[in-house]
Parts: sequence; structure tokens; C-alpha cells
Amino acid sequence: MTNVVLLHGLANNEAVWSGLKGHWPAELEVHAPRLPWHGGGIADWRHETDSAARLGDVLDAVPGGPDVVVAHSFSSVVLLDLLARRAAAGDPPDLAAVVLVNPFYRGDADDFHWDMIAPTLADFPRTMAESIRLRTPGRTVDAELLADMARRMTEWIGPYGWLRFFDAYLRTPLFRVDLIETPALVIGGGDDRSAPPDQARGLAARLPAGRSLTVPGCGHFPMLERPGWFTSTVHAFLERTPEHPLAVT
Repeated sequence: MTNVVLLHGLANNEAVWSGLKGHWPAELEVHAPRLPWHGGGIADWRHETDSAARLGDVLDAVPGGPDVVVAHSFSSVVLLDLLARRAAAGDPPDLAAVVLVNPFYRGDADDFHWDMIAPTLADFPRTMAESIRLRTPGRTVDAELLADMARRMTEWIGPYGWLRFFDAYLRTPLFRVDLIETPALVIGGGDDRSAPPDQARGLAARLPAGRSLTVPGCGHFPMLERPGWFTSTVHAFLERTPEHPLAVT
């Protein structure tokens, strides 16, 4: 069996992957751990200063160890930090492949400027609202109620939680992604306003074994919007990797 570990983003939890059940091939053993930055755990995590180390503990605890890691949004940034650190220390993780979904990434520190702080902060509730809306399929959520729910979630994350996210984003140009030799698929949503697809393409270009895929008409949560497409795309990528992780027994 091949161990696939799914990492949810900030203020979500493992349920964000629940729509993928039944779509994965039988030869994959899927793990979806609850991460320190899950929606109910923000109070315990938001003062954390080393999320990559916390993620390392989570991955090290996977029975048999991970073969493939799929990370969404904020977690893709934390995973990059962890992989780059371990590679720089001469101890790269034994992974067959990684999939980075809608990552927040900029390759040049000069790409960050003062005027982007306010729009990034203002956009945060909209991303929370998108997550809430997509996780209630078949239900029409009143726009005012949805906005209130998103605002409450944003307030729960609070300034410390948002700063943990933004600090990780600011440090992405400093990550030694050139040392990460693990085959990587970087997925970006064509309509993602939070992490535009050019960021996914830029990251893939800097990874030694990276390739990018832009999903037209898709936002920040492709696993919720197109679960069948998502799993088949990941499966096809794994079949094409040099390590052939689907051949692991």
C-alpha cells in the first residue's frame, strides 16, 4: 500500500477532504490528520512560532511513514518550509511525491510591498466564506449569514493567527526550494483570488522536479469543487513519477 497524507489548510480540518472518499484507488492508504491550525485549535496554535516543526511531528507520526503528501493552501507553505529545511540539513524526507494545492508563494522578496498588506487582510473573510459555502453542498446559504459566519471565523483566527499565515507567506522567497528534489505537482485554480495561479506556476518553475497545472474555472478549493477530477489528477501524476509510488507494496 502507498501512504497518502492529506494536509488541510488554515482554520479547516480533515473534513475538507471527505468528498474525496470513494474516488481514491484501492491501492492508496489515505491519512487525513488534524493539524495544529485546524478550526477548533486556533487558540492553541496562533502563538506558535515554528509551524514547520509541528508539521514534522505530524508526518513522523504517520504509521509506516508518508509516501505522498498532498498539502492545501497554508499547509503547502508550511510543507515547503519543512522540506527545504530538511534538504538543507542533508536529511531530505523519503517521499515519492508531493502535491501542493493552491499554494501561497512568491519567489522574490521584492514582490511583497506595503500596499499588498491591506488587500490580503481584507480578502481573508472572503476565503473563509468560500470554504463554508463549498462545505455545505446542496444548501443555499443566505449571503448575509455567510458573511457573518466568515467574519466570526476570521475573528476567531485573530491577529496572531493571521500573522502566522502572513509571516509564512513573507518567508516563501527565502525557502531553499531549489533543494527539494521530490517530484511535485503544483495545482492552481484559474479563478483563485486568494492564491492566484501564477503563484503555483512560479513555484513549480523553481522546484527541480516541479510541474504546474492550472484548473480553469476553479477557485481556492479544487478538492471541494471537483473531487473526482482532483483524485484522478493526483492518481495520474503518481503513476508518472519516477519513483512509481503506486507500485509500492
